Amino acid sequence: MDLIDSFGRTVRDLRISVTDRCNFRCTYCMPAEGMKWLDRSEVLTFEEIERVARICVERFDVNSLRLTGGEPTVRAHLPRLVSKLAALRLSNGEKPDIALTTNGATLRNIALELRDAGLDRINVSLDSLKPERFFAMTRRDELVNVLAGIAEAQLVGFTPMKVNVVVERGANDDEILDLVAYGRDNNIEIRFIEFMPLD
Repeated sequence: MDLIDSFGRTVRDLRISVTDRCNFRCTYCMPAEGMKWLDRSEVLTFEEIERVARICVERFDVNSLRLTGGEPTVRAHLPRLVSKLAALRLSNGEKPDIALTTNGATLRNIALELRDAGLDRINVSLDSLKPERFFAMTRRDELVNVLAGIAEAQLVGFTPMKVNVVVERGANDDEILDLVAYGRDNNIEIRFIEFMPLD
């Protein structure tokens, strides 16, 4: 059976927000302070997430699962969830594609665990290669860790890596060519995303 949306499109992708929390405060995403997080008792357990994903994969042939947040790597024991999802099978016996969207700040600490658990792909958000500008956009001094996380993910076998760049006029639009060169030199697919005001 297929899931069909109101526009007649067959749904094959499931995005799973594993947490509302984030270790960055990107200027285009959230305020610097004052966020009210969900109580932990309101966040789905890994078993509940697996159940929802199992229904979608086994009954509706959803073949792509994307883990997002907030920032998914701040959720404790994330590789355990990946392992549960990697055990699911479509009606044809194949494993669904499992991807992660992350800011990359802690990626180097768990990249190998995620790969061993069955994660297939990683997208990292990276809006600037300049430390002071990176800090201004994310309100965190984590550029070195993000770049190290990307390198570690490549080292353990996540290739090709994809990097998402939110382009803001007057903020980082002058770095487009530098980011393209970074991608070319490091075998990384750079994808530019138009800034969408949320206020």
